[in-house]
Amino acid sequence: MGWLRYLVPTILSPTFTWPHQVLGSVDLASSIPPTPRLFPPSVRQAFGFFHNYLRSFSSYYCHWYGIPFDNQIAALPFGLVLKWSDGTRLEEVAATLIARSAGFPVPKIVSYGEHPDAPHAPVSILMTRIPGKDLGDPELYEGMTDDERESIFAELQCILQVMRKWVHPWGKEQICSVLGTAVRSVRIPSHAVGPCESESEFNDHLFSSISGHSFETREKFEETVEIAERLRKMRHLIVFTHGDLKHHNIMVLDGHISGFLDWESAGWYPDYWEFTTPLRFGPRDFWWNELVRRLGGEKYAAELESEKALVPLTVDSWAW
Repeated sequence: MGWLRYLVPTILSPTFTWPHQVLGSVDLASSIPPTPRLFPPSVRQAFGFFHNYLRSFSSYYCHWYGIPFDNQIAALPFGLVLKWSDGTRLEEVAATLIARSAGFPVPKIVSYGEHPDAPHAPVSILMTRIPGKDLGDPELYEGMTDDERESIFAELQCILQVMRKWVHPWGKEQICSVLGTAVRSVRIPSHAVGPCESESEFNDHLFSSISGHSFETREKFEETVEIAERLRKMRHLIVFTHGDLKHHNIMVLDGHISGFLDWESAGWYPDYWEFTTPLRFGPRDFWWNELVRRLGGEKYAAELESEKALVPLTVDSWAW
């Protein structure tokens, strides 16, 4: 029966993609686009009911095409995917809509649903599939020419520079999501905080779950706390931040960025946060870490040292 697939229109295949928004095809927004008005709860719940059936359909669809079924990023026909994961919230919907309005290469959101009976995954997003491969694919980066690598660097640098210049609509000091609500990140104790009225309040939460459980000696624990505490003495500008600057969130096609994905952690953070997120783990000479330092991470060496000290101090807060 596999031959039947060749008779199916291309638009129904799991590799079909619509023409995507190319970086530079429209002027990038010099100021943050207006906060979108989201669907009312009744409409979101109606779409949630529909999305539930779409995910069930996806399992049959993937089986028919002989591809793995992913219940968090469910493949669908017509160039669509359904994202329904633990981290998906309305804040991600709003941030993605803002990023697309700003001219960034992000998926186009078709609909978003709410699921009151699923508190750990309360929102699902139906969106367009982005063409290309993720930059985390080792074969992709190794196969790039130097010119292609520089293009990726320049395009990513352009996106970051544009959004870091946006004026904060909620107040210069507030740390919050694009909706003025809590920010969400696996780096934060309990994975959410805020909105915080100041960086000091934000730091209080970062340090709230410190413990010495992972240390063999009291001396080592106190030494690590001292390094981490240096972060409290630093002050930073609050800038718009993607919040999960990892290579697997960058899609590449023909040597250019075709997609910048996963805006679930996006919001207003201290200016070091964007860069120390990917730099906290992995060897210094890892190619992605080198690229992130070139993008601006090099100037935050002191913050990174404190953040790395916080990792073993707050290990108890990592569990969902």
